[in-house]
Order: sequence, then structure tokens, then C-alpha cells
Amino acid sequence: MRKNLFNLAICAIFSGLAVIGGKLVIPVGTIPFTLQTAVCFLTGLLLGSRRALTAQGLYLFMGLAGLPVFAAGGGPAYILQPSFGYLPGMLLAAGLIGCLADRADPQRNGLKRLTALAINLAGLVVIYLCGVAYLYVLKNIVSGDTISFVRVLQIGLIPYLGTDALYALLTASAAPHLRRATRRFFPA
Repeated sequence: MRKNLFNLAICAIFSGLAVIGGKLVIPVGTIPFTLQTAVCFLTGLLLGSRRALTAQGLYLFMGLAGLPVFAAGGGPAYILQPSFGYLPGMLLAAGLIGCLADRADPQRNGLKRLTALAINLAGLVVIYLCGVAYLYVLKNIVSGDTISFVRVLQIGLIPYLGTDALYALLTASAAPHLRRATRRFFPA
């Protein structure tokens, strides 16, 4: 019972971090710059797959239920936002990152930085696949615009590669220390 309450609390805390990361916005172009990707990386690296999926799932649920937790608000209509596809991508990425991190460092003795970076980059591929595919479908099918796939990449991928790679590097650098420090809270 106590462990379940702890897991619920830690998932709520990381959902809160996702809210904060989504609210720190630099509005540039169609999709704003936020810290959500960095929070997604940390959530997966620190919580493992189950807790990471729960934390990101709670964040997604809160936003779709109408709480203004996303970068541009919330509610069911948010699925029509060009940036929405990245949110389910972050849910899947956090789960993948958590699974891979726990497989690479099952005893939480310290994930190697290069391994953590590779894991983060795998998660980033998932985020971009979901986000870019969703943006393409939204623009070409739902809204009836005609936009090339190259243009979708110019809008939804290329401007963010540098920042997201930096987030992947920074969180991978911190991961070995943070995983060791949290070992007693998140036993193998």
C-alpha cells in the first residue's frame, strides 16, 4: 500500500514537471520550443517504463480532460493543434526510455553517459515520428491544406533538432548521478 502511494506521488510529481516544462514556452513558428522533451527524457531515465508511462499518461489525460496544462492550453479540441502529435510521442518515448534504461542499468549503479544518450536519441526518434506524422496528416487530410513532407520536416523537425539534441545530451550527462542518487527510492 505504501509503495503504491509512493509510486502515485512520484508519477504526479513528474506529471507536474511535464506541466511546468510545457508552460516554459518560446513561441516560434507553428510548434513552440518548450522543456517538455527534457522532462520526457528525465522521466524515462529516472522512473523506468511503468512509472514513466503513468506520469506522461497522466499529463496527457489532464490536458485532454480540459486542464490547461499543454503549451497552448488543453481540452479535447487540442488534438487539432499542429503540435499535438508530439505529446503521444512523448508518452511512448518515456516508456521506451524507461525500459531501455532499466535494461542497461538494472541495479541503478550508474547508467553510462553514452548509453543514456543513445537511449534518449531512440526516444527522440519516437517523438519525432509521432509528431511529424501527425502534423503531416493534420495538414494534408484534416485541414485540407496541401503541404509536402519536406515542408512538414522544415516546420516540425529541423528547427528543434539542435535544442532536443542538447536536452538529450544534458539529461544523459546527469542520468548516471541521478540514477545512483535515486537508487534507494526506485529499487531494481
